[in-house]
Amino acid sequence: MIRNILDIDFPSGVKHLYMNGRRYTKKDFLKARALEKRRGKKGRFISLNKL
Repeated sequence: MIRNILDIDFPSGVKHLYMNGRRYTKKDFLKARALEKRRGKKGRFISLNKL
């Protein structure tokens, strides 16, 4: 089942999180989450200038 990264918070006390076939550290998870917030309706990334 594909999970939306925006709906999940990184648990405290955990070094790695495995989700959607990918292993995330807290730093990588927060970076991926920030990128997902920039994704438009068509699934492409929107530039920071248009936000």
